[in-house]
Amino acid sequence: MIKIKFLIVFYFLVSFLNAQDYSTHTLVIKQGNQIFNIHETEQTIKLLPEEFSIEYLNKPYQEKKELFYAAQALVTDRKADIELKEGLSIESIPYFESGTGFASENNQVVYYPFLSFDGHQYLFYVSNKEKRVDKSGTSGNWDIYKWTLKGVYQYDAEMDWSAYDNTEVNIVLIIDRNLDGILQKGEFFTIRINFQK
Repeated sequence: MIKIKFLIVFYFLVSFLNAQDYSTHTLVIKQGNQIFNIHETEQTIKLLPEEFSIEYLNKPYQEKKELFYAAQALVTDRKADIELKEGLSIESIPYFESGTGFASENNQVVYYPFLSFDGHQYLFYVSNKEKRVDKSGTSGNWDIYKWTLKGVYQYDAEMDWSAYDNTEVNIVLIIDRNLDGILQKGEFFTIRINFQK
């Protein structure tokens, strides 16, 4: 009986430690059975050079209502020389200025984002037929969006992480949840991923 109680307590403790922390101030990165709750505006994690996903809270893109909810992501092979801070206008940030967003094919879920200092990609969800990220659930009044990254688009080709010729990738993610064009707490993250080969 004591063993059963111990196993039950151990199971719930492990489940609690691996729980996702969905809030408007965090990101969740998943790879296999590993879960990383990203709370800091700048954070470094270690992953295998395999597919992983980034989950975040936002609302659906609503063109008719002119509510353009979309995350913006810059993906590079080294740290971008930008300093993000609260109160900064998104339009004033290098790589995020107007006209620097890469166009994707219609309804293309972006599994292989452009690896480039030339600009960013927009990550949005309108419906299951019109999207660049997947909707994986809800949390309160927010949708949970899942951006799955299988590799990067580099040298005019999709390159899986296993073939990627660098030991790190850097992702700057901006999620303007109140659509005011100004960075606020929980709306910007710089993630450095070191690949363990």
